[in-house]
Amino acid sequence: MAYLGVLFIAIAFLIVAIYLSMLLTKSSHLLLTVTHTAKRVEENLDESMEYVSGLLNETEQLATDVQVKLEATTPMFATIENVGRSTQYLSEEVSKRTRQYEEDGSLPGTQPFIQAIQYGEFGSTLLRSWKRGKESTKKTGRNEV
Repeated sequence: MAYLGVLFIAIAFLIVAIYLSMLLTKSSHLLLTVTHTAKRVEENLDESMEYVSGLLNETEQLATDVQVKLEATTPMFATIENVGRSTQYLSEEVSKRTRQYEEDGSLPGTQPFIQAIQYGEFGSTLLRSWKRGKESTKKTGRNEV
């Protein structure tokens, strides 16, 4: 009987040894797979870091380029602002002078200019009327033929 107990213990030990052997083999394969995956992740991460580094360099160059262009256009906008102010001042002065001429019709030297403007308007109206008459006679003459 003692031999039978030792036999059962030996068989149980054999089963446990086989189970542990299979478990260790599967664990070894799993660790190898994890190691290969970690190496691939490391390689991909290195490539990604290189790409991100290049992207950051390009972004820095772009930002520098934009800054240089903005600095180059700043004087232009300052000039445009100065032109706008000058135009505003000129417009205000012209408005003042116009109001002054409207309020005081007897300013010295304005009468000849007013007469010249009136003669010019009369001549322009006369010329337009003459052209219209000439065009209408051409049109009626063509329609009759």
